[in-house]
Amino acid sequence: MSERSLNDHLSHLLAQANRHLSRQLTAEGVSLDQWRLMKALSEAGGMTMGKLAEELALNHPTLTKLVDRMVQDALVYRVPDPNDRRKVRMFLSDKGSALLASQNKRVQDHEMKVEDNYGNEDAQRLKDMLEVFIKQIS
Repeated sequence: MSERSLNDHLSHLLAQANRHLSRQLTAEGVSLDQWRLMKALSEAGGMTMGKLAEELALNHPTLTKLVDRMVQDALVYRVPDPNDRRKVRMFLSDKGSALLASQNKRVQDHEMKVEDNYGNEDAQRLKDMLEVFIKQIS
């Protein structure tokens, strides 16, 4: 058994898991955060920067830099919020949707490999345990 504390061990293992997935995504020049952002926008049909920062667990300056790059690459676009002129809503472009579809295939392939090695039931149990853990410490 490892001598690391629970928090240190979880942090280390989650970072390693993220690196494995990140390698799959970077084959087309997409970062893990970019994929997560495109996925969130796709599922929500657009989001404010505040909601997006909360969903991705990113601070506002980091998110702004990420979004700026993605706007330059025509993957996402900004629209003023019709209900509140102080807010901006982000949407996934057609180019972003096409890239997300190809990246989702890579993510699904990666997840299938993990589940094949780990087992569907154990994978689901791990997800459930992590969700409970996060809820209890929040």
